[in-house]
Parts: sequence; C-alpha cells; structure tokens
Amino acid sequence: MAREQGPFKTDNPWPRIGWWSVAGLLAAGAVLGFVVLGGEQQNGPRLGTWTAICRALGIASDTGPATAPQPPLQTPTRIAWTAATLARIAGGDVKHGEFVALNCAACHGEQGVSQSGLFPTLAGMDAGIIYKQLDDFRAGKRSWGAMNAIATALSDQDAADVAAYFAGRVNGLAPILGENFHGGRTLREADVATRLAFAGDPARGIPPCAACHGPSASKPGAPSLKGQRPEYIERQLAAFAQGIRQNDINRQMRTVAMQLTPDEMHAIAVYYGSGAAPAELAGR
Repeated sequence: MAREQGPFKTDNPWPRIGWWSVAGLLAAGAVLGFVVLGGEQQNGPRLGTWTAICRALGIASDTGPATAPQPPLQTPTRIAWTAATLARIAGGDVKHGEFVALNCAACHGEQGVSQSGLFPTLAGMDAGIIYKQLDDFRAGKRSWGAMNAIATALSDQDAADVAAYFAGRVNGLAPILGENFHGGRTLREADVATRLAFAGDPARGIPPCAACHGPSASKPGAPSLKGQRPEYIERQLAAFAQGIRQNDINRQMRTVAMQLTPDEMHAIAVYYGSGAAPAELAGR
C-alpha cells in the first residue's frame, strides 16, 4: 500500500520553503523598518543602530545615569522680550545714537540706507531688531566680520541709542504697522513669491512670511522686509538654511529656510526687495 503523504510530512519541501520565506521577509522588514529607515533623519546625521531601533519602538535610547555630565546649554540669543528690555530700547537717546552711527555709514550707507547687498538697510528698521542683533554680535551668537568687534565696543545704552536713531530714519524700510493684510492670497496663487509670502506652504510646514514680517503686524525680533536689499535677504535665507546663522530665538527661520529651494529664496528676496513679484518685474 502506498505510503500516505500529508502536507506536513518531512518529505514535502513546500511547508519548509513557505515558513523560511515568511521568516526571511519578517527579518528583512525588521531590518529595513527598525534600522535602515529608523536611523534616517531629515536634517541631521544618521542615528546609530540601537538608537534607531529604540526610536522605531517609541522608547528612549538614553541609558546613562541622570547624574551624567550634560553638554552646556546653547541658546540662540541672550535677549528676552521682557518689560525691562523693551523699556531700555524705547528710552534710546536719538541724539547720542546719531553720534554712534558715524561708525556705521561706511557699510550701512548714509543714514542707514545701504547700497550693498552685503549689508542691510537699517533706516526705518524697528529699534528692537537692531538692539537684538547688536547684542547677538556682542555675545557671539551671530558672526559677521567687523560687526562682532564693533558691537563689543558698544554698551547696552549705546546699542539702544543707535537703534533709536536708525529706527527714526526715512527713505529706508517701509513701516509695518498700518498696512492692511493682502486679501485673496491663497494656496492657488500662481506666483511662488506671493504664495509663500501670504499663504505659505502647509504641506512643508512653511507659514506665510507675512505672519511674522508684516505687513499688518509683526512679532518681536522679525524685521520689516519691504525695501530691504534683495541680495541681503537671499544671503540671509541661505545662511539660515545652512545653519551658518543660528540666532533666531525659536529656530523658526532655520526651520522655514531649510524647506525652501534656491529659486524660492531668490523669488522671495526679489519680491520683498522690489515690492513686486518676479513675474510682474519681467513684464515691465
């Protein structure tokens, strides 16, 4: 009588092939999901194997004792928008600030109106912005050639005074307050600069530029961009994107700039620097 052969008999190879295939797929999926993909970071170095596995499982990989030495705290700026800080800025002496500003004309132009894309226009800029940037240069939170040495030579009162002087100059940046927010700007806006300025790009986590930089209002630390040198705006966007400039309090500029393409940076810079979209300029 012929020997009965069932599906799980040892002389039937297909069950073993199936089980080994499933085991192989599970192993490959685990390596791919927990190690390869789990170790990738969008804007940072690749994670180690153990850290990647822990992150994929949703648990912390830090097994060191709580008393282990910690790296020093790094802050992007020393400035906090307290009542005392705002009062110091508001009390700036314009007359003394005009004297301090004599050291600034060589780079920032007569009365703060820059003629070079390397240096920003200071005329009409909010006094708080200038005060913060000077302190950032003084503290080494921002680095740019002679500015670090110049800022170090200034006292807090000098910084408040020169900030008050430049804030009162005309023919520079357009004022932020008092201008209505542009209506009708949606995600379907054809021009990329106008779309990013007034609608942003939610899919990439990019808020509209106008949410911080005006025209209808502004946040502390966010300067008016209308009338600024386009080359300067583009250079600063690139510096934020590359991590060269890191003095934005909540990393908002670095977060946004890293999502922008070079063409988008150029379009935004031209839009704010000229007050018109690139497409409008091309048609003139």
